[in-house]
Amino acid sequence: MPMRARPFPSISIAMTVASAAVLATSSTISGRHCAFGFGGFQCNSPFSGYGDMLLTGTLGALAVLIVTVPIAAWRLIAWMRAR
Repeated sequence: MPMRARPFPSISIAMTVASAAVLATSSTISGRHCAFGFGGFQCNSPFSGYGDMLLTGTLGALAVLIVTVPIAAWRLIAWMRAR
């Protein structure tokens, strides 16, 4: 029975790139327009009212990135070895 070639791990790599892009975007916006003070995490115009969403997006993207980087790297190495 012939062995099937491993497919290129495009979904794993795409999820890693997407979570890195979300993390970079939300942390850049948070760093430039938001601050943590006595009233909690708040943002200035044009992002006023979105502080909690940006904080949640940043932390969520970081968590996803921590999980997807090793998975994408492992699948890419396995794909390269199977070639």
